[in-house]
Amino acid sequence: RAGGLIEHFEADVKLRVVAPGSQASVKEHLTKVWQQTGHKPKELDIAPAPEGMGYLIGLFWDCKRSAEPLTYGEVEAWSRLTGQALSPDEVWCLMRLDDAHGRAVRS
Repeated sequence: RAGGLIEHFEADVKLRVVAPGSQASVKEHLTKVWQQTGHKPKELDIAPAPEGMGYLIGLFWDCKRSAEPLTYGEVEAWSRLTGQALSPDEVWCLMRLDDAHGRAVRS
């Protein structure tokens, strides 16, 4: 299940990146192409997050505060300061989402 979450998240982040030399995100650009041509670009067809796992993306964005990779210490401090108790599996997923975020913004 986590694999589907990571794939969804990475594809979504790639769409949110602002295209070089543009002020629009890749998603905004591709949506305009779709509107103009009537053909939906395949990049806009991303699988949804697995049922019951989408909340982890929200937790990730709540915790992620810089372009630097997350550390376990930052996640632990965020959890303690916000009162958001995390299971070891949730922490593992947050770290994998951060890995995916890094890949997406570098590609």
